Amino acid sequence: MSLIYKLKTAQPTFLHGVHDYLGEIQPFAERVGNPLLKVPMVALKSLEWAIYRWHKTPIRRFYGVKGNELIYMITNACNDRCPKCAIWERPESRAERLSLERFLVCLRRLHQNLYQVTLTGGEPLLFKKDVLAIAEEAHRLDVPMVTITNGRFIDQEFLETYKNFGHILVISVDSVQRDKWNEFRGRKNFDIVMPKILLAREILGDRLRIQSVLSVESEAEVEKVIEWCRERRIQHNTQMYQDFGTTFWRSTATPQQMVEDPTPCAARKNICVYPNGDIVKCFDHRRIPVAKTPLGNIADQDIIEILSSKRSVEVSRAMKTCNLPCKSMSCNKPQVELFK
Repeated sequence: MSLIYKLKTAQPTFLHGVHDYLGEIQPFAERVGNPLLKVPMVALKSLEWAIYRWHKTPIRRFYGVKGNELIYMITNACNDRCPKCAIWERPESRAERLSLERFLVCLRRLHQNLYQVTLTGGEPLLFKKDVLAIAEEAHRLDVPMVTITNGRFIDQEFLETYKNFGHILVISVDSVQRDKWNEFRGRKNFDIVMPKILLAREILGDRLRIQSVLSVESEAEVEKVIEWCRERRIQHNTQMYQDFGTTFWRSTATPQQMVEDPTPCAARKNICVYPNGDIVKCFDHRRIPVAKTPLGNIADQDIIEILSSKRSVEVSRAMKTCNLPCKSMSCNKPQVELFK
């Protein structure tokens, strides 16, 4: 099902509606194998499309109400130099960054479809004011939000403001031992960040989460992190290591073992935004042949038009059976699988 939305003045035109209709009906007709059933099935499908496309309610559907996660990689820049990650090696320039207002417009347009908005990076709190502005808007729109951070820039003022919005903060921790922490982060900031994590636990309570990346290099340390969290009643999630453009860490599972994991990839319901505003279904989007390029860019396009396009529907359909190893990433997993 393509994105269904309430039509308003100055929103997509009649011609856009025609493209939306053909983008859904033509592939559907091709899947009807029996020639005798093609006409009645297309007629029923057209009726379904028309009901939801023109139905005058405030509900907007994209694979179901509240069925999507909006994930914003707010920046590639980071203050850490983790050997597990190469994102920080490619920071965007100021001119390349999407304006805050354009992302807020995207959030407002989609909020009825979202069960969650997630801010990641790089290090999101390099743009702390933007994070809090998004958190405030998400709270106003009644959309739960998650911010994933290395913890370096959190402080009491930020935590108390963030708590008032009722959102979740996830801090990345791969070791609770000073030497290993500093090695894994590429910065000697253990003594700076650890007290901030404890402060976050005190202020945020059960809205604080810890996430670790499991690799050959971190395996022994992650077990200690899990125990540390258990003692402090902090929910923890372990994410399998994936290649972020570096080969300094090694996965504990082979790509074949990851593929054989029966858990389906949830990424086709993701709406991912790069720092420059490019829209993809997941951050491994380009590994899928039909998805080599972004679906569009919200700097100059409406997000609903992007998601309603024929190509967006085709990419979502291709991802229904996507079984790449990256499905083990937290952003590609069903929410029920996280933070047990």
